[in-house]
Amino acid sequence: MSRTYRRKRQRHEYYWVLHDWDAPISYGHWIQTDPRSKAGKKAIARFHSDNEVTMGGSAPRWYRKVSDHQIRTGNDRMLRRWLVDPGFDPVFRTWHNHDANWSWW
Repeated sequence: MSRTYRRKRQRHEYYWVLHDWDAPISYGHWIQTDPRSKAGKKAIARFHSDNEVTMGGSAPRWYRKVSDHQIRTGNDRMLRRWLVDPGFDPVFRTWHNHDANWSWW
């Protein structure tokens, strides 16, 4: 199913896309851009492009690799500690799918 067919009748609220904060000094005001102007069309196009960074995105690959490596190292230490002392109760971190994303934001 194509993207255009899925989102055919989807309506977007462009309030945050078309507003910009103008603060030359400590006080400032909101500037509203007309959606039909060149700057407004550019802001809307950037909002719909894949270049826009949103909270729905994930952390960079290098950061996720570092986070996963730390988790694997901790789990490995727990396993090795249990192998040395069978009376030790290891606690493994298994649910780490989105840990890097939460800590990145």
